[in-house]
Amino acid sequence: ALRAAQARLDAVQVEIIAGDALSVAAGLPAGSFDVVFLDPPFDAHLQAPALDAARRLLASDGLIYLEAPAPLPPEQAQQAGLEVIRQAGAGQVAFHLLRVPTA
Repeated sequence: ALRAAQARLDAVQVEIIAGDALSVAAGLPAGSFDVVFLDPPFDAHLQAPALDAARRLLASDGLIYLEAPAPLPPEQAQQAGLEVIRQAGAGQVAFHLLRVPTA
């Protein structure tokens, strides 16, 4: 479906990479993304490793959008070197906008 949308939109600047997200992230250059979207499977215990990987990939003023089964405690965000700047919920999903804390 992603490749079909890419072709339909003639999105030549888009690169689709298939693989294990944490392994792929480990091979990407640090600081190379302005926005990272995270929606790990809620029952797979991937939230903390995904946040760590996303933090490494963020540009200095980048943002992470995270979906989770519950609100992210500020302490957990701090452990990943991040701060929650907005969070809310809809149904059974909590969503968050995070960034690297400013000095």
